[in-house]
Amino acid sequence: FVLNAERLLEQAIARSGFDGFHAAMVDVTDGAALPVAGIMGQPQRDDYRVGLAFAGRNYQLSFRPTAAYKEAETGAGSWMVLSAGLLMTGMLGALMLLISGERAVIEEQVADRTARLRDREARLEAILDNAADAIVTVDAMGILVSANAATARLFGYPPQHLIGLSFGSLVPNGAELARLATAAPEDCVLEGRNVQGEAVPLSISVAPVLMGREAFFVCILRDLTEQQRSQERIYRLAHHDPLTGLENRFALNVRLEQQLALARRHNEPAAVLFIDLDHFKKINDSLGHAAGDKLLVGAAERMKDLLREVDTLARLGGDEFIIVLAGPLTPDSVTSVAVRVVESLSQPYQLGGATAHSGCSVGVALFPNDGEDAATLIRHADMAMYAAKREGRGNFQFFSPEMNAATHEHLLLENRMWGALNAEGFELYLQAQVELDTGRVIGAEVLLRWNDQELGNVEPSRFIPVAEESGMIVPLGDWVLGQTMKLLAQWQREGLDELRLSVNLSARQFSGAPLLARLDELVAQYGIDPSLMELEITETAAMRDPEATRLLLRQLRTRGFKLAIDDFGTGYSSLAYLKLFAIDRIKIDRGFVKDIEHNPNDAVIVAATIGLAHSLGLTVVAEGVETQAQWRFLRGKHGDEAQGYLFARPMPAGEFREFIRLQVQLVPDA
Repeated sequence: FVLNAERLLEQAIARSGFDGFHAAMVDVTDGAALPVAGIMGQPQRDDYRVGLAFAGRNYQLSFRPTAAYKEAETGAGSWMVLSAGLLMTGMLGALMLLISGERAVIEEQVADRTARLRDREARLEAILDNAADAIVTVDAMGILVSANAATARLFGYPPQHLIGLSFGSLVPNGAELARLATAAPEDCVLEGRNVQGEAVPLSISVAPVLMGREAFFVCILRDLTEQQRSQERIYRLAHHDPLTGLENRFALNVRLEQQLALARRHNEPAAVLFIDLDHFKKINDSLGHAAGDKLLVGAAERMKDLLREVDTLARLGGDEFIIVLAGPLTPDSVTSVAVRVVESLSQPYQLGGATAHSGCSVGVALFPNDGEDAATLIRHADMAMYAAKREGRGNFQFFSPEMNAATHEHLLLENRMWGALNAEGFELYLQAQVELDTGRVIGAEVLLRWNDQELGNVEPSRFIPVAEESGMIVPLGDWVLGQTMKLLAQWQREGLDELRLSVNLSARQFSGAPLLARLDELVAQYGIDPSLMELEITETAAMRDPEATRLLLRQLRTRGFKLAIDDFGTGYSSLAYLKLFAIDRIKIDRGFVKDIEHNPNDAVIVAATIGLAHSLGLTVVAEGVETQAQWRFLRGKHGDEAQGYLFARPMPAGEFREFIRLQVQLVPDA
């Protein structure tokens, strides 16, 4: 309690009701009192001074009468008695008032501070109990002295049972709290134990606290269970295929490199099998993506059933899978796995009420002979898989150096073809088609030729398969369609408007809306008569989806185009579908024509085909006629038209125009 002297003096004078004197009161406890002159002027003989002691402090009270009072009163003694009495009475009254007032203020302040402290403690307790993390206070002996509600939830103990437990019973490896207080964050991830004895991953933060002379540790424990689950989900998404659950391309590369490291260390072989599902796109397009997904999952399950724990199965993407075989291997054991994979995946699939047949093609590369790193082995297995596809699908092939050379040639040809297409390096050749009876040229088949500056004349049998495998056959075929219509438009202007041109459509080109839209665009651009253009599709392409083929052929026929089935007899045509197809001609494959002179079976097939076609109102064109005996046989069986070296070899379009103008009769001498 501190006495405010000036305030006390003012209150005392006010209470006395006497204003006939000047007064001053100073603290003289430390001997540093102000001189009275500093308060009331210079000291005078009628000044009156009184000493007071209060609350451990010494004060000096000084006062003198005012000039007005002196004039009115002549008795100094009476003034002294009166003023002293009045002043002391006022001082005592003011002092009592001050003491009571200050005490009330102090009590009010104490009560307010106590209330605020209790409110703060209540709020702090509420914050701790609502905290998501467990917060405990541990004494120097490792015993819990406080714990919030989250601690009870985390470890499964009733709240009242936590106090008095050892911290080590909750965190077995967390007894050294002083060390944890200064440890790196990665060293503060420990395993806790709940009341059931189950492991709980924890992140622990420790802070030492000194309360008086006692040391404590405040520990914050965060449950990492959900965080670890999220990390595991993220890892799985990054390393596994979401559809099949198999390892993905990234995880495969890591796993394969690890497997190759073990194989090198133990001087053991390893094998990589590249699996591609056959006809998957057709199934996916016809039955829908949901059915395609079921097929992929089913194929993955079948392959997993064939493998050992040490083997790896991964999905690269789409319908491509990789199997890595580890441990002791021989070519025979690898062959056995490849055979079982082919057999298993060739079994039918039940896809939502529909039955689908897929199969697969498998390529095999062996470590270390076919490659010493993951990328090389996968690439070589991929090459072998394409070799298996070329062999008719549904089989497997081991990699060989020749495949590598073929792949390099494939890439070379593909790159050169793109350059030739952009620089108009391709050229149309025409092979005459004639009437068997008269020898009159009635049209020609359009053939594609390529003369490369570096490679020279590249045979179609060499570059067409590359174009089909790479997908380049689509822009290349589109170029042929455009050039053919351009040539027909030129012939129309020159009066050669009775000759038709036949163009082969690849299986990739033979699709509904895109093909129709492109043909409409080209007809409008060049203004040709569509009836002078014949579109040929192979029997195999036509029978991939007979119903879709029937609809597309009808739309082409409506536009005025002539239509033909090429290579008839080499596929698996149904006579019922052949009857429904809106076509004009069938072309007998050269393979049957070649041996009609010597092979009775071929002769019967050709004769029956001509009779069948005529019964359906179709014209027959025989391909590959090279001898007079073949011509006579076909003419005797009432064949309609033919083409082959006997009549004319393929020639550039410019030469063919001159060839027609000569009006050479192409019927050979009898």
